[in-house]
Amino acid sequence: MTTIASAQEALSHWQQALAVATGGKIFTTHGCSWAWQPVRKRLILLFPEHADSAGLRPAFAEGMRLGARRVEAWVNSGSDATGLKDAGFTDNAQIAWHAGRLAIPMERWEGKIRLGNNVPEATGADAAELKVTNLWRDPSSQLSSGHPALRRVEHALARTEEGDIVGRGFVQQGLNGQAMVHSLAVGKGHRRQGVGTALLHGLSRSLINPLDPPDEDATQELLAASPPSSADFFSANGLRLLGRGRHMILRSWS
Repeated sequence: MTTIASAQEALSHWQQALAVATGGKIFTTHGCSWAWQPVRKRLILLFPEHADSAGLRPAFAEGMRLGARRVEAWVNSGSDATGLKDAGFTDNAQIAWHAGRLAIPMERWEGKIRLGNNVPEATGADAAELKVTNLWRDPSSQLSSGHPALRRVEHALARTEEGDIVGRGFVQQGLNGQAMVHSLAVGKGHRRQGVGTALLHGLSRSLINPLDPPDEDATQELLAASPPSSADFFSANGLRLLGRGRHMILRSWS
């Protein structure tokens, strides 16, 4: 059964995978778990049960040393955030958790969905983050064998018939069989045309084991974290709202 706790774990594993795949690291400080993502100069605190100065100060010092430009915290909506607020964190847009199986057929869009990390147009941080699709195959990773951040990741790209990129997204294999969708995005001029739905279908099928294919009518259970503005999209595609979480930013960081 998909719960908010499992959704939080999945998002943590994704942020950890991005950190390691792009040359960063994951570390802990007095019960606080952190992911350092160097290509975006971003330090992220991952769902602390209790955050106070003992856990925050050494991480801030490490962030300064690494050259972080942004410090964020993902927080359970029911957790005590007093320590974070005292340190200068303020609320950003909420997280909306969605889970379920796709309810809309894929044949709504006439473009093409392609799996893989070969995206010649990608540059900068976007290009570097495509390496996350190879992390689960990399025996030299700093992560120990069996670490949940090493679970399989696939990338999908949506192109028009003319070859223009109009959308993309990632999916990571979940610990309980779900497929966790990340960074799903569709260009402004191509929304409400079925591109997002086509991407969800492509991502959901990308993790299928060819030696053990599912029933033809079955679809992979998806799990997604998004801003509340995307709630209607996920609901229309059959995913139910599980609940909400908090995304906080350290505004005073320099």
